[in-house]
Parts: sequence; structure tokens; C-alpha cells
Amino acid sequence: MSDEPPGEVFYMPIEDTPATHLIGVESVGSYGITIEWEDGHHFGIYDWHYLRALCPCPICREMMIYGQ
Repeated sequence: MSDEPPGEVFYMPIEDTPATHLIGVESVGSYGITIEWEDGHHFGIYDWHYLRALCPCPICREMMIYGQ
């Protein structure tokens, strides 16, 4: 996984399937989280920087632009 999500992620349609239904979240130290999905997949560690980059709110967008 790269440090930040690709820009097109904000414009991709998301299907309503078991692969998109979150059923569990576990912390991975103080580094980030791992997510379990309804379809059973449970792969990857999402660090806090990456998750912040996914947030579309104006506050997070500004933080990403100015590197805060």
C-alpha cells in the first residue's frame, strides 16, 4: 500500500456488497487498524496517515495539503 490513496478513489462508485460491509476493526499497536469485512476478508493494515488522506472533510483536506 502506498502512503496515500490514489486520487481516483474519491470518484469510484462503491457497490453495496458483503465486501464493503465492515464488521470488525482491530488496532495494530499505535500504528493503525486492520479491518474485517462481512465477506470474510481481513487483509492489510491501514495507518492513521492513510486513513486521514481518505477523509473528504474540509479540515482533513486542508491538513493533507499543508502537511499538518
